[in-house]
Amino acid sequence: MFTVKTIINGVTHICEQASVTIARADSERFEDILKETNTHSNPDFAIWLPAVYSDPECKNALQEEEIIVSERDGVLDEDAIAILIDDFESPEHAKKQAFDGLRYQFIYPGDQVYVMNSHGSTIETVK
Repeated sequence: MFTVKTIINGVTHICEQASVTIARADSERFEDILKETNTHSNPDFAIWLPAVYSDPECKNALQEEEIIVSERDGVLDEDAIAILIDDFESPEHAKKQAFDGLRYQFIYPGDQVYVMNSHGSTIETVK
């Protein structure tokens, strides 16, 4: 397990995670996420849920593909320095009908992210 401490827009959040994915601004994955959220110029975080069908013909949707974006005042997506990618449990998951999605947390200048190993040593930093 990893301990992830984020200080984003003045709010500190500390959690335990089994894995940590950080897409940096110079990565292909970072650019892909910006394209997915391109209808919002100032995302704070986004949640992506995949389409799930009960039939092979993909006609009976259990869950439509969806991206939900929360915006943050005073920032522009092009200024983001990284994006944290986490698993996100689908609301339909408990019914065993859908797949989990992804949560994208945008990191901007002034924000801080610290990833610590099980010994408390910082192994990754974004700021």
